[in-house]
Amino acid sequence: MYRAKRRAYFVFVALVAPVLLLRTLTAAYPIVQTAYLSVTNLHLLEGTNSFVGLDNYRQVLRNSDFHSIFGFTLAFIFLSTILELCLGLLVALLLNAKFRGRFVARTINLIPWAIPTIVVAFAFQWILDDQFGMFSHWIHHLTGQRIAPLNSALSARVCLVLVNVWKNTPFMAIIFLAGLQGIPDELYEAAKVDGAGAWRRYCSITLPMMTPLLIAMGMYFVIWQLASFDLVFGLTRGGPGIATTLLSLQIFQEGLFFFKFGYTSAISVILMVLVALIGMIGVVWFRRATYQ
Repeated sequence: MYRAKRRAYFVFVALVAPVLLLRTLTAAYPIVQTAYLSVTNLHLLEGTNSFVGLDNYRQVLRNSDFHSIFGFTLAFIFLSTILELCLGLLVALLLNAKFRGRFVARTINLIPWAIPTIVVAFAFQWILDDQFGMFSHWIHHLTGQRIAPLNSALSARVCLVLVNVWKNTPFMAIIFLAGLQGIPDELYEAAKVDGAGAWRRYCSITLPMMTPLLIAMGMYFVIWQLASFDLVFGLTRGGPGIATTLLSLQIFQEGLFFFKFGYTSAISVILMVLVALIGMIGVVWFRRATYQ
């Protein structure tokens, strides 16, 4: 018996070890290396690479541009996620209804999500162009005035959020559709027998049953969109000014345009800590909703 257990343990280690090694090389090492670089003044153009402690973090936190970028990053991800959750659930409810052609509707629903994000960004950049864009042309045709949605800070931010919601809502809707189909029909039939209306059935059955999935998808999208880069890069390049710059884009610009690897690594560590905090909050919230 002892030999069998030892052999099973050896097989387990032999099978798991390659995966652990791969994860160490692809995840743990970059994290440790980034944390190390964040306490150095590595700069390729200036030729510096010495230990500076927390100076990079002090420089980041004292930078007013970072405060603006950090604030907009939080606003972007949370506003986008809330809209995606609400609209995704609404679309899922519509797709879950019984109507002719619903399978075609479900297929069409996935088209925005299937398009590569950078393609969506460039497409909407042309659509919202103040000179040749379709949106500006319609507004000019209806009102006689030309608008430039991407040229002002507020409208550019609104456009970025709305395009992001348009892109990601279909995926959210499909996940919620699967969740809705997992709710037993007997619950709705029993509620109808008791005289519950559509709104009452939604509040008493659908929403409570979907809450764990709503929380899980919400946390997933918050964390995933913290690293959002291609949409803002293709649509606004972070402009006008730094109005639509996200932390991920700032890391790209500071690292690959100015070669400030130490400073960039400090921003990356701050972003990593933010992701970890949100992830822990999400896990606690999900467990409370699941085991309540």
